[in-house]
Amino acid sequence: MTIQSPDMHDGLGVSAIGHFSMHVDNNGGDHKFFDKPQWVNGCSCSSCENIPVQYTFQKEFDLPTPTKGTWFDIWISIYWSCINVSARRSCQSQDVHYYGYVMSSRN
Repeated sequence: MTIQSPDMHDGLGVSAIGHFSMHVDNNGGDHKFFDKPQWVNGCSCSSCENIPVQYTFQKEFDLPTPTKGTWFDIWISIYWSCINVSARRSCQSQDVHYYGYVMSSRN
C-alpha cells in the first residue's frame, strides 16, 4: 500500500504512520498491523529531514484473499511535516478511511 502526504514544499513528507488496521466484509476477518504511530522514511525522534511525500508499506498478514465482490476497509493515520517543538516532535496528521471493493480474485 502506498500512502502520500500533502506536499508542503518543506522536505518533510510522510514521517510516521499509525492506527493501521483493516476489515474484510462477509466474515473475512480483521487485522491490526499496529496501533501506536511508527516512524517511517528514515524519520526518527531526533532527525526528520528530506522526507519523501510517499511511503510504501509492504507486509504479509494472515487474512485470506477476499473473493470477488467483497468490500473491505482500511484505516490508517498519516503524519507529515514533523518538526521539533519544545523538545518534542510535532506533526501534521490525517486519519484516513479507505473503503474498497474486490474486482477480481487471485487463484
